[in-house]
Amino acid sequence: MPMLISVFSNNATAHDLNGSLGQASSAVDFYQIHCFDDGSGANGYLEIELRDEAPSAAPLMSMQISVGERVYNTTDAKDADAAYSPSLQVTGNADEYYLITIDKTAAGKENYAVSYHCMTAQNFHTGTEIFPIADQ
Repeated sequence: MPMLISVFSNNATAHDLNGSLGQASSAVDFYQIHCFDDGSGANGYLEIELRDEAPSAAPLMSMQISVGERVYNTTDAKDADAAYSPSLQVTGNADEYYLITIDKTAAGKENYAVSYHCMTAQNFHTGTEIFPIADQ
């Protein structure tokens, strides 16, 4: 009887983070994402987006990405739909750490999802680690 061998390869790997912000309008979550060469190639950029999830509430959710002396922002303008905020592509060094801040515009508990990918300059997924710094 012949042997059947199946091989599956997936070059694009998604990284997802789910979190929530507490009731206070000043609640902020902080993360650090490390992009590095895991054998796929050196980091070229971080691609990242935010989704404001149910429950549908008044505050808008935003995310800031800091790298070096640069800061980028994206906001999910529509709460509790399936769409993410506009995606950001934040250039970094070959071995880079990005500081991520997630906040909201007013009081009220909010849930969120973040999709993030460390990519080479040739658009291949490379090494990715995330570390929580503060969870409010």
